Amino acid sequence: MEVTFVIIDDSKDIEDHALLFSLEDKYKNVIFFDKPTEGLRFVQENLDINLIVLLDIEFSKNDKQNGHILLEKIYKSSALIPVILWSGINQAEEEFSDFINNHAYGFLSKDSTLEEAMNMVDKAYLYLKNSLDNTIEDWIIKNDGDKDKPIYFTSEGEAYSLNDILSEIRNQTEIGQDFAQRLNSLTIDLLLRGKEKL
Repeated sequence: MEVTFVIIDDSKDIEDHALLFSLEDKYKNVIFFDKPTEGLRFVQENLDINLIVLLDIEFSKNDKQNGHILLEKIYKSSALIPVILWSGINQAEEEFSDFINNHAYGFLSKDSTLEEAMNMVDKAYLYLKNSLDNTIEDWIIKNDGDKDKPIYFTSEGEAYSLNDILSEIRNQTEIGQDFAQRLNSLTIDLLLRGKEKL
């Protein structure tokens, strides 16, 4: 599974951080934004690809954005994106309740060892890899057939193909959320009735 790491930090010195080099070596696609608004725009315009965000908490006083605001905006765009807060702020000194409420994946200190940092990043990757949209994408790739053939119909008569459904899930639309909920319910029902085996 391909993933793009988006680093949002207004300190250009972070571009030389050992973690970024390790991410490039292991995962290849790493994009750095020192302007928070540009980083947010990239995330919002690329919801159709796999993203993991490393987000600083505090930006310069000239910037109206901060990690609290960006995390909320990212989560409202899509709840599927793991966002790791990556900060030089002591975790005990910062108010983290809204980070938890907005579903931050985790907190990583810039003083963490490279091993600790990569361990959290790898967990975020596995979380993303095992998410519903990636499971559907893997199934679509592995199975031949007409991926544009309608398979899901709404009560209003709208038709969606597998490719359409994947896009709807990734963009967290009402259709995508409804399909995911129905698919999860069906899977659980089949397992409980012994119709399928994992």
